[in-house]
Amino acid sequence: MPAIMEPGKTPSGAPESPAGSIPPARPAGIVEAFARRGVYYGWVMTGVMFLNLFFVMGSRFSFGVIYVALLDDTGWKRAETAGIFSVAMAVYALSITFSGAIFDRFGPRRMFPGALLLMSAALFLSGTVSTVTQFYLVYGVLMGVSFSLLGFPTHMALVPRWFIRRRGLASAIALGGNGVGALAMSLLAEWLLIRLGWRGTFMVYGFLVLVILVPLNILLTRDSPESIGQQPDGRASAGGAARGGGAAGATGDVTGFTLGGALATPAWWLMFFSVTMIGFTMMTMVVHQTRMSVDMGYSLLVASMLFGLTGLGRGLGGIFWGHLSDHIGRRRCFPLAAAAGVAGLLVLYQPFFHPHIMLLAGFSFLYGVGYMGITPVYASVVADLFPGRHLGKIMGTLDIGFGLGASLGPWLAGLLFDASGSHDGILLMLACATVLTGVLLTLGAGKTS
Repeated sequence: MPAIMEPGKTPSGAPESPAGSIPPARPAGIVEAFARRGVYYGWVMTGVMFLNLFFVMGSRFSFGVIYVALLDDTGWKRAETAGIFSVAMAVYALSITFSGAIFDRFGPRRMFPGALLLMSAALFLSGTVSTVTQFYLVYGVLMGVSFSLLGFPTHMALVPRWFIRRRGLASAIALGGNGVGALAMSLLAEWLLIRLGWRGTFMVYGFLVLVILVPLNILLTRDSPESIGQQPDGRASAGGAARGGGAAGATGDVTGFTLGGALATPAWWLMFFSVTMIGFTMMTMVVHQTRMSVDMGYSLLVASMLFGLTGLGRGLGGIFWGHLSDHIGRRRCFPLAAAAGVAGLLVLYQPFFHPHIMLLAGFSFLYGVGYMGITPVYASVVADLFPGRHLGKIMGTLDIGFGLGASLGPWLAGLLFDASGSHDGILLMLACATVLTGVLLTLGAGKTS
């Protein structure tokens, strides 16, 4: 006997979808398991992003530790050795817009596992090279592309799909993987370098990416809350998504800004030069900080630990600034962060004359927490300025500036040291760039009001 259905219900008893619409996918498997426990899947995605950035950015940041071993083992000059990382950042800059377009077109569920396989291969191959040129080709090109596919822009373009009201906090937690990864991977690098050398260190990194991150992303990554029948921030109604331009646009409901439209605004250019300075300052410190500490007379273990603390400070600072920016506004955070960064550089200058571990720890706190932690707030400002489904492409294009700054800074710092035999010029250069970063970010964030 045919089942008698109530009006407006399907045979399963679920409400009918409006004519012409596609019903949301019913959560299944791992998604349903979290839903039964009352866990919004956006927080699961935040955890996945945290772990991705832990390994991806942690391996990038720990290049500064490996850089010390490369200099000691090969006898190469500082500028040409730092150039390995600079080439990777230049390739990053050239490929980042393409990566953003892939992200917008195919989504992270299809993009991330393949990109992680590429990164694993690049790390394995980096352990087999013997010349600077081979390093430039393997680490510079392959890792540069991997960084663009798996770095800051793609992950920060994913956050607005899942969060509107708590976007700053979610961005900060995801980016916390950078800081925790910098500490853990730097200490791991130091431990591996002693036992396996820089070749074995690269190979272990590649193995970890292959056996941990690839399966993790295949199992857990989802493209958007709508793809699993949820709404941003765990809201129960579709109306909640429509109120947040960034998240709604990211999932395809609102077109929002196109790349061309963003390029036509003064805000885009202010943010572009801001992120150029961020890349310039942060990646110069990533490559050269550990070597600076060794030159002061500290052991590689201590230098690696202090560098890792700077990275950890970045993660903690991201949570602090991200949460604070949700309450006092993004713009007010930037001058404070720049001031903390300059203060940190002044503290770092002192150990060259009066070596003391507490001074280096003070630098790690001020520069890591105070300045490097501001990145999630920058990401939230970009999402506020340019909401829509093209956010990944816009974020990626902006990060061309990061790649340009990151490729120029470490190489220029190496040249300054090779020419003078001193770190004074490097620290002065970084202080000026830090001030300029704060000014540009403050002006750019002002366009959100």
